[in-house]
Amino acid sequence: MTTDAPAETGAPDVRSLLAKYREVVVPAAVNFLGERTSANELRELWRPYYNGEFYNYDLTVERSWRQASGSDGRLESGTPEADPKHEVPLKHFPVSTAHNNMDRLIEVLAIELGDQTIAKTEIRERKVDLAHIVDRLDALMASLVE
Repeated sequence: MTTDAPAETGAPDVRSLLAKYREVVVPAAVNFLGERTSANELRELWRPYYNGEFYNYDLTVERSWRQASGSDGRLESGTPEADPKHEVPLKHFPVSTAHNNMDRLIEVLAIELGDQTIAKTEIRERKVDLAHIVDRLDALMASLVE
């Protein structure tokens, strides 16, 4: 992951992100949830997408927010203003949040299971959580494709 890569400053390209998500993440999750791959294998497939396509998208969301709000990147108090100029970044923040949540879940699964499949988890809700996040994130990104 590099911070010197150029990122767009306009609307984030959710169309390309969704295409890559469906190409890489959805099949990896399906195989993991179907007990055909290990948690480590899921993480190995996830990381290049998360640190590549998603990272660039997330930088664009951040830059879009800074451009619209005049933010200097420091932690700001309160909630974002309900201002039409903030519409684009506010629409895309949930995509960033969901990706970050999925990253944490995949890390937890990899720590718990390593080279084992989801069949060995002691917390069955994690399987449901991953399936739900994968499905809802796809739907969320699809809703933003213009």
